[in-house]
Amino acid sequence: MEQQYQGSCHCQKVKFEFSGPLEMEVIRCHCSICKMKQNHHVLINNSKFKLLTSMEELTLYTFNTKQAKHYFCKTCGVQAFFYPRFNPNMIAVTIYCVQLPPNVKLTYVTQGLEQSIKETIKQ
Repeated sequence: MEQQYQGSCHCQKVKFEFSGPLEMEVIRCHCSICKMKQNHHVLINNSKFKLLTSMEELTLYTFNTKQAKHYFCKTCGVQAFFYPRFNPNMIAVTIYCVQLPPNVKLTYVTQGLEQSIKETIKQ
């Protein structure tokens, strides 16, 4: 069963909505940028995500391969969502930017931990 969700950045200049299940998998990513930001996100199909704000309110950050598109609010600096490099048909929505109903069930999974451990061992 699909549920309609709303979300925003801290100052609420960037607003969005998406439809998704009542049970969602929250990814605790350990890539270089997500690890620093402690970005926990859910993956949503592009077709189910709607940005309610003009792109003018956002600034773009890319690095390394330039495939992932990290968008931040120009006013408060919060990244409410980004386009991951590994799946261009999905949007990664920061779970803490979403207004969650009390009946939603979140399961947390860690992604990229093995790569992070390998990088730590090399140092």
